[in-house]
Amino acid sequence: MKKMLSAVLALLLALVLLLGGCAKHGKTLIKAGKEKISVNVFMLYLSRMKGALAESGADVTDENYWGQYLSYDHATVADYYTAQVLEGLKHIAAAMIIYEESGLKLPKSTEEEIDKWIDELIEEDGNGSKSALNEILSAYGANITVLRDAAILEAKLTQLKESLYGKGGNKISDAVLEQYYKDTYFRGFQMQLANYYYKHERDDNKIAKRYTDDTHTKIAYLPQSVIDALPEEERAKYAWVAKEGKYANYEAAYGDKILVYRDGETEVVAYDKENGVIWYEEQNGERVKELYTEAEMEERRRKAEQIAAECKGDLEKFMVYVTELSDNSDFHKNSAPTGMYFSVGTYHTDAIFSGFSNALVTMEIGDTCTMTINGSHYVLMRAELDTGAWKNEKNARWFSTLRGLALEYMLQQKTTTYLDRVTVNEDLLEGVDITQVASNIIY
Repeated sequence: MKKMLSAVLALLLALVLLLGGCAKHGKTLIKAGKEKISVNVFMLYLSRMKGALAESGADVTDENYWGQYLSYDHATVADYYTAQVLEGLKHIAAAMIIYEESGLKLPKSTEEEIDKWIDELIEEDGNGSKSALNEILSAYGANITVLRDAAILEAKLTQLKESLYGKGGNKISDAVLEQYYKDTYFRGFQMQLANYYYKHERDDNKIAKRYTDDTHTKIAYLPQSVIDALPEEERAKYAWVAKEGKYANYEAAYGDKILVYRDGETEVVAYDKENGVIWYEEQNGERVKELYTEAEMEERRRKAEQIAAECKGDLEKFMVYVTELSDNSDFHKNSAPTGMYFSVGTYHTDAIFSGFSNALVTMEIGDTCTMTINGSHYVLMRAELDTGAWKNEKNARWFSTLRGLALEYMLQQKTTTYLDRVTVNEDLLEGVDITQVASNIIY
């Protein structure tokens, strides 16, 4: 850890000097009732925000990222996130007024647990030296005492939340959760045209051959039951043809006749893409990966744009493309059977999901768009929220934080009425912003 942070510490020498050696608690930035929150706690929180942004894919080491203007009044990205952290800390301070007025008191055992945690950090990260740990923490505008102050503050906040909303928010009813879901969540689907493919057996039309099992001897044709369920116009496009002409050289394993799909001059084998098995080439137990050429990727980009244009307002058609063409079609089948769900204002540590969320939140229901992430092309579609999706066990991965987010929202509404009793030392804010602290995902 010391080696990893050394360059950051050197870059933040000016910050360390500004802190005057990190006085024990630091100067008081926020007052609320008996609670005092130091400017150094504020800086620690700024470093955590920076860490969250880094994990979501933001280039927090790029000065240009922070200097981008977000509004006509010249507010930058740095201004925005600095103000956001300050506002959050003001709400925490307001919560401390409620904490006092509720007659709550932090158990001695909780303080002991915090002190034990600090001792473990000194031993593990500081190699037994308080000075060494303080040196690491200085990159985040903090020291051991400031870290303890923040931990005490958070322990009180946790205690207050449990007092108001029950353990884990169990006092919050399903009706409230449903309303919060409808007010703050949005839903979308995606498909991927990747910049690589796993080397596999393909037919003359460059379509992956599909087999009934992994012996790769018998072709998996589209089941008759699926064909029969199609509209008459589509059903008429399927036909069994003799092994002749373009199919004359097909192996005997294909049978005497081949099931094809005809659309205009296009004639392709009608494989069972839902259940058929693809033969992938493997090396050392791993599938062999090959990259598409630049020309092929340009063609795939145009295909993505075509799909986006065709499917606007038509989720059913979009899902057909997902099944037939998406390189990650199993994602929806296994992880997002009714779509992806994101909550407004939350951060995603996965850069791809962060990209999906940031795009979908700006779209209207039924809209589509394309985007490129890590060289692969994606088509996104925003869909209408479905009632009670958060109760569906198949959607559990998307709603693990729903109750917690609803709880935080309710607390924010409550603390808002106390903000006029919170004071901020504006002079201490001069020259302090998120660019002055290192990215923190540890403390």
